[in-house]
Amino acid sequence: MKLELIILGLLTINPSTGYDVKKFMDTEGRFSQASRPLSQIYTTLKRMVDKDWVKFEIIPRDGKPDLKMYHLTKKGRDYFVNYLHKPINLSFRYRESEISYRVFFSYLVDPEVILEQLNNELDFRRDQIETFRNRDRTISSDLLESWQVELTNELFEIMHQYGAKGIDDYVVMLENLIVYFEQRKSMKI
Repeated sequence: MKLELIILGLLTINPSTGYDVKKFMDTEGRFSQASRPLSQIYTTLKRMVDKDWVKFEIIPRDGKPDLKMYHLTKKGRDYFVNYLHKPINLSFRYRESEISYRVFFSYLVDPEVILEQLNNELDFRRDQIETFRNRDRTISSDLLESWQVELTNELFEIMHQYGAKGIDDYVVMLENLIVYFEQRKSMKI
């Protein structure tokens, strides 16, 4: 996911400094995105100012460098909300999916939008499971000794079981989120 989108999302919640964005990326955002260097964050913020997606104010501080506090502009908010309404780019690796990020900012879209995205993601993952879960994963080799082939197959199977559990848990999360948003929709909240 583009750093610009992460920053735009954060700025829908509160104005932030570049350092605030960095702190988020290093803590709460760590599980959805790789940490980014402060220089990349400031370069991205400058580009976003040039696009009129964000603006900043200088906050003077006694005995310390001034702060640049970044705020979302209407153009930036419109761009971000438009992104949230677009269909999800389905990623082969479920851990790289945009869905959790979109769920987090779902307060900016109608429940039907996030429900459609969740259902698309769920259908895609179920198709993956159906296609790949029970395939023959046995490897053979003319180069390895039989005990090495056996060991490799056992280890591949162990790793497959961990991966299968991960995607199964992910599917359950998607199903639970769909129930949650269906209930929110029926309460008209």
